Amino acid sequence: MTKFFIFSVLIVLLTAGVFQARTPQAPADKAPPKSALNADELATAFVDRFNALSNWHLTMDGKEDGLDQAVDHMMELFAPDVIAEIPPHDEKQFGPVQLIGPKQVRKWLDEIARTQVDIKYFIKRQTYKQTEGEWMIFSRPLPWGGLAVSSQLFGAYSQRTDRKRFMQVGGVFAQHHEDGKIYRLRFILSEKDEITDMNASPC
Repeated sequence: MTKFFIFSVLIVLLTAGVFQARTPQAPADKAPPKSALNADELATAFVDRFNALSNWHLTMDGKEDGLDQAVDHMMELFAPDVIAEIPPHDEKQFGPVQLIGPKQVRKWLDEIARTQVDIKYFIKRQTYKQTEGEWMIFSRPLPWGGLAVSSQLFGAYSQRTDRKRFMQVGGVFAQHHEDGKIYRLRFILSEKDEITDMNASPC
């Protein structure tokens, strides 16, 4: 009886071992698929089009020549489901502002275009060893698709009303759909410093 019991236990253990060996293992966490998007192109497109918001003028008869086109060109970067966190445009407001949807984003960009001139932001570059002036642009494929891109900015702009010029540093953190459109944006700018020496470099 004892031998039969031991034999039965061995059979059970061996059977359990076989089933355990045949049980498929849970797949390891897969790395996000490599995105076909170009991080450098996405980052520079944002900065170039943001700078171009000031590329319009009033005609002799008071018409805004090129304003809508500059804003339209910037809006091409955003997806219909965009949510953006931006710096407060009103100096009396503290903390970031959240914009939901293209309508609110366009209103923000339109206000920038109407109140600032000679906008000149640029992405930080770094020289290291034999590498000259490499853009500090960072990216990561997202597990649900698309690409996250970030970069540090330096730059300056002038107020349209009095032409006082200010310098700021900041950063852009964007998530892009597979088609390259931005659906999440965090745009950070430091407290602005007035430039009193107009020959001074913004960097």
